[in-house]
Amino acid sequence: MKKSRIAVVGGTLATLVLTLAPSAYANWSSSMSGVMSGFESSRWDDEQYSEIRFTGCDQGYATSVDVNLWEDVSLNYDNYKGDATFTNCFNSSTAVSAGEWHDLPVNDFYFKLGSIGGSNQMWARDVYIDTTAAD
Repeated sequence: MKKSRIAVVGGTLATLVLTLAPSAYANWSSSMSGVMSGFESSRWDDEQYSEIRFTGCDQGYATSVDVNLWEDVSLNYDNYKGDATFTNCFNSSTAVSAGEWHDLPVNDFYFKLGSIGGSNQMWARDVYIDTTAAD
């Protein structure tokens, strides 16, 4: 009886841990509304290459945003992989800003917003993550 109770508790705990773990996807798209410096995106699976694209950023007071790429390292500090300053997407609702990172390890990644020039928050009509260098 004791062994079966341990197995049930262990199985339940493993399910809970997997349920609470951040999900990672490959290519995906979304939008951002009223996000502030420090905002973290969803995670994505990657190896070798990542491109982050923002289309139609807020055209109010914000004029730029620093986009920082991070490697999500389980049970340790995340690794900073570099940044890109996006400005063009603030020019119109169809303008695009993009940053590319190459030679990445196989792991999960996310972006984090750094400073937002001219404002304390921003919007983007479309956020797209591309993990295929071939296109």
